Amino acid sequence: MERKDIIVIGGGAAALSFSVMAGSSRRVTVLERGARVGKKLLATGNGRCNLTGVGICAEDYNIPERVGGFLKRFPPEAAVRFFNSLGLETRVIGGRVYPYSECASSVSDALIAAAADVGAEFLTRREVREVRRTEDGFVVSVAVLGERGEEKGRESYLARNVVLATGSYATTGKDSLALFAALGHRVRPFAPSLTPLVTDRASVKGLNGVRVKCVASLGGIRAEGEILFRDYGLSGIAALDLSALVARGKVRAGEEISLDLAPERTEEELAEHFEKFSYYPASRALKGMFHSRLAERIEERAGARADARTLARVIKRYTLTLSGTADASAAQVMSGGLAMAQFDDDLCSRQVPGAYAIGEALDVDGICGGANLQWAWMSAFAAAQALKKGKMLLHDRAGTAPYSCLA
Repeated sequence: MERKDIIVIGGGAAALSFSVMAGSSRRVTVLERGARVGKKLLATGNGRCNLTGVGICAEDYNIPERVGGFLKRFPPEAAVRFFNSLGLETRVIGGRVYPYSECASSVSDALIAAAADVGAEFLTRREVREVRRTEDGFVVSVAVLGERGEEKGRESYLARNVVLATGSYATTGKDSLALFAALGHRVRPFAPSLTPLVTDRASVKGLNGVRVKCVASLGGIRAEGEILFRDYGLSGIAALDLSALVARGKVRAGEEISLDLAPERTEEELAEHFEKFSYYPASRALKGMFHSRLAERIEERAGARADARTLARVIKRYTLTLSGTADASAAQVMSGGLAMAQFDDDLCSRQVPGAYAIGEALDVDGICGGANLQWAWMSAFAAAQALKKGKMLLHDRAGTAPYSCLA
């Protein structure tokens, strides 16, 4: 059985950044199920890769009380400095940080090259089937896959430390949390997040493709940004952010979504505006503010003989009924994962010392704007720093249960 220092399971954003941050002081071997590492990273931000955000804060995540500490240790500006140190130039657009090229491949290429520079080893088409703790470390059982995903052989490795960085099956990928569940970890099942909202069809009929800047509200939470009407419901940044509430179990089907279609104006100001044009049909005044199809839907909702105040009320509270969310194939991230309570502040397992988890494998998810990649970078940093300092799997003098310490 081949011996390894640190085995990282998964070859995504968190795994690649960890491989760089761990440095040459600890030899890292990355086991990736696919044909190449970093593939999923290429699709982030619609191929532009929103690395992080200028104003990201702990409240952008599902468990701010835990994430806050990691954010202090590795804030967005540290992420920018990290990528700049790899030779990757960045630019800020609307408070979001992108590679200067606005190409996700630039980020992937920079991480892969830097990881190779510090001696990281990438083994692709390796599907980890089991992680087992022994007195000597972790036995990692692997299936070697062919081009069509068929099993071609088996390999086993003995590692001093193991890091789970498998992410989720948002868009593509596989749920590999069972590897750590078998070691005694609790798991909250994955649910699609940052994904379109499915609503009643009547409220969106005829609006497919119409965009509007608004404030959307659901379950007492407001999200400001663009809404894109679809045949099945709502997409756009504001809808994606609110979908996190559904994924986290905060709201359920049947609740009301309310759109303020003119957030920069009060209801009174809108009513006064329509009063000025009361000699026109309502449709004409509405089409002076909104896309013609949306204007028609507002007029229909208000009624054929609606007065100015009724029109204003519908514009400020255009309501829809939530049915659910789109599935994982449309999700940017999944909510759920390994329970954070079972990991310390270095993301070392309290159940199985010497085992770590980073990135989306943990039950941490954020809103749009770079929060989820920021979590990948800062979780990788926490684990890498601990392992660089010597936090590893050790045994007591009797050679019984392992424990974790700083050597």
